[in-house]
Amino acid sequence: MSDCGNEELLKLTLQAAVPMWIETLKRRPFDDVMRRAAAAGQVIAERGDVILYKSKKKGQTAAAFNSLAEGIACLAFARGGVRFLGLHFEARHPELEKTP
Repeated sequence: MSDCGNEELLKLTLQAAVPMWIETLKRRPFDDVMRRAAAAGQVIAERGDVILYKSKKKGQTAAAFNSLAEGIACLAFARGGVRFLGLHFEARHPELEKTP
């Protein structure tokens, strides 16, 4: 691996992955987004350590990272967005735009 530390690498990959998740989630019903947020949070709580410290089990680190990116994308729909590792993500869900 290069001189780039784990946190910097995580930030770089989240800058790419979270906006893609936001675009995907905008096309889903908002209730589904909230369910997915809870599921992502559960994965992160159970296996979040493998995001920074690669798992020996194939695919486990990638799956945990994907849950983190999806969870952050879900949180981006909250008023004011979400800040993580100094990054700020903010989005608007079409269903929430209909209400004043």
